[in-house]
Amino acid sequence: MKKSILILFLLPLLVKAQVQLLPSIGIGSLPNDADSVCTIIPRNQGNSWIAINAGDTMADFTLYDINGNSITLSSVLNTGKRVLMVAGSYTCPIFRDHMTVLNAVNTQFGNDIACFVVYTVEAHPTGSVMPYSGNINPTNPPYYQPNTYAERKANLQDMMNGVGTGSYVPVPISVPIYIDGPCNEWWNYYNGPNNAYLIDTSGMLFAYHSWFSNSNPPNGQTTNIWCDIDSLLGVNSGGCSQITGLNGTFNFQLKSTSTVTSYGNPGDIIDIFGELINTSNDGVQINIQRVINNLPSNSWESSMCVTFCLPANQDTTSVIISANDTIDFSFHFFTDPVMIGPDTGRGRVRFTNTNGSQQAIMQPYKGITYASTSNIDEIFSKVLVYPNPSNGVLYIESNFSENSILQITNLLGKSIKTIAVNKGNNKIKIKNLPPNFYFVRINKKICEKIFVK
Repeated sequence: MKKSILILFLLPLLVKAQVQLLPSIGIGSLPNDADSVCTIIPRNQGNSWIAINAGDTMADFTLYDINGNSITLSSVLNTGKRVLMVAGSYTCPIFRDHMTVLNAVNTQFGNDIACFVVYTVEAHPTGSVMPYSGNINPTNPPYYQPNTYAERKANLQDMMNGVGTGSYVPVPISVPIYIDGPCNEWWNYYNGPNNAYLIDTSGMLFAYHSWFSNSNPPNGQTTNIWCDIDSLLGVNSGGCSQITGLNGTFNFQLKSTSTVTSYGNPGDIIDIFGELINTSNDGVQINIQRVINNLPSNSWESSMCVTFCLPANQDTTSVIISANDTIDFSFHFFTDPVMIGPDTGRGRVRFTNTNGSQQAIMQPYKGITYASTSNIDEIFSKVLVYPNPSNGVLYIESNFSENSILQITNLLGKSIKTIAVNKGNNKIKIKNLPPNFYFVRINKKICEKIFVK
């Protein structure tokens, strides 16, 4: 009898304690492909995010990959593994550029740390505002903000398949990728676009990165995942390099896929990619200034990206590169789809070593649009489209000699609405269109770019 009592007393001590997380944020069962994506309110428009800090207990969740396989955070932690989860989307160039680091962490520490990506809202969608700033700032490759769960899966599938050319082919990701729910449950709670969470086995946040392992984040502190892992596991990963001085030197070069002069069609984003290379055994700080921004009209824009993308009106920034390291730098021309071309934009960027040890490097850029084959100037003389922006009604006035077909398309050319228009005045209701930019096409030729409020 005494032996039985002793066994019953010790039994609870032999049962492994379960991780206690905050209540689950979702998403429950596997969503249907037809489920609509809930309206995304930008962070700066009343949808502020409540930060999660080191030492906080994480909220549980269940998500699914593209094949319907699930992951539940508490279940992973209950195996005794730590977790590294990173947010991303295909239209976030910073996310794409840093996946080599996540692959390397998984290769070296996959037995101790469960690494995975959560695919969230598109960071730089074509034709609609960014979910963070509320600005319109699309990137290549061009993808719309999904309207359904199936469309979000399709964007992810393209990324996994490496859809794109040249610099747009994404780095293969060797870790599992799980998809946020239709109502963006994970994004609403954990945010993005490329933040990361390193979680210990108790379910407590050990380290948070506002930008995953980024030496030059657009805001916040420099992050290095290798240093955090060394501290968490008590190891020396070999990747925790600290910048102790800024006496180094650097060089700049274009990538093999880019040339000083690059071409595109009207409406394209013309991208020219390069890299800044620390050529020394010490850190180096580089001041970057766009000194020439000569564009053919005020409907063109240009911008610079250096680990993150600057707004079109920002001419200067600064970066620090650790010894023998390399970071990406790119220059982008945002062309006007309504200008028939050929048109030319010119830019020039000055790179200066702040320690004064070398001459500044000047890099020119030229973006040229091809001549359009459409008779856009003839169409403009025959069609009047107003008001622009529109609150839900468009008036079309034309003096065509015969009736015509009018199409409203998105910026990628997908038809949204098609109707016959008559010679003279026409009133078209478009109240069902979500706020966005659209093209008005007459007989398949662009005659106006409109914005629906």
